[in-house]
Amino acid sequence: MTMLSLPALLMLPACGGKDPDAGTTSEDTAEATTPDLPDYSQPGPYAPGTLSAEITGSTGVSLTVQIWFPADAPGSETVTYDGLYGGNATTDVTPSCETSRPVMLFSHGYGGVRWQSGFLVEHLASHGYIVVAPDHTYNTVFDDDDAKFEEVVVRRPQDIADSFNWAADQSADGGLIAGCINESDGYAVSGHSFGGYTAYATGGATLNLTGSSDLSDDRVWAVIPMAPWDVGGTITDGTADITVPLMSLSGTRDDTTTWDSVSSMYAAATVTPRYSGEFPDAGHYSFSPIACDFGNVGDGCGDDFIALNDFTALVNTAVTAFLEEARGVTGAITQLPESDDVIWEMTE
Repeated sequence: MTMLSLPALLMLPACGGKDPDAGTTSEDTAEATTPDLPDYSQPGPYAPGTLSAEITGSTGVSLTVQIWFPADAPGSETVTYDGLYGGNATTDVTPSCETSRPVMLFSHGYGGVRWQSGFLVEHLASHGYIVVAPDHTYNTVFDDDDAKFEEVVVRRPQDIADSFNWAADQSADGGLIAGCINESDGYAVSGHSFGGYTAYATGGATLNLTGSSDLSDDRVWAVIPMAPWDVGGTITDGTADITVPLMSLSGTRDDTTTWDSVSSMYAAATVTPRYSGEFPDAGHYSFSPIACDFGNVGDGCGDDFIALNDFTALVNTAVTAFLEEARGVTGAITQLPESDDVIWEMTE
């Protein structure tokens, strides 16, 4: 089968200033892993399952939504996302939801796709998470429409909230993921690039948009932007209004959403705890390695960048540790990876 080219997983470059005095920088993060916690660098005790559905959002726009969930054992039918890209989740399994599960929403990049960071969402499902990701209609690799750009900027956070609402209804009404979600527990939100903007906006950042400065959802309990785009100054110091735990991750060698821009948005944040992970040899595509698989070169793809398997393992560990700590698992944050491949700045 001919594979699609995915160059649009990137965004337009963004720039900004860096505050060198923000926070405390340390490469030595934790003494030792708490003995009774699972090893977050490894797959968890569950087999990741997945399913997709078509929904209609509150804006009237149709969205394709993917859900990843924990299953007690893998099935026999391994997913091929949209018939294009193979994952590790299986599609013929039932969610293991004897009790409700923590939830994360994921937002893809500009011209990306909901399954672009499958390494992370499948890993979280193996650790007991429900992960929900919509295709942001008119801004995917299949239907990107620049004429809809301003609409998409405003609608993206609502797509996230609508997807959570739909998944929570499915849980409550005995649907596809019956019993998996307690709506009152809310959700964490993450995203890559334009999805990083979406995570910030949904998580409480004030925006520089006329008449639309607040697109947040007060049910969000943690925010994880990855190589976030500022959307041409739509997000600047509005990150100061985020009141939930924050982890920003990006690569020093990112040519698309530059380190100066990413660190400037993070530097304005005041919430405690907050964490910034800087990957010296990572680029923009490192967070969406399918872009490398589809033939992109540079900005994270290639032998002169951190090996993708090494990078994704570090991201999986960091995100899982952060989410577990944010939802009350004491000591989980001690598993933040200690490595020459990541520099941590943190305020706890």
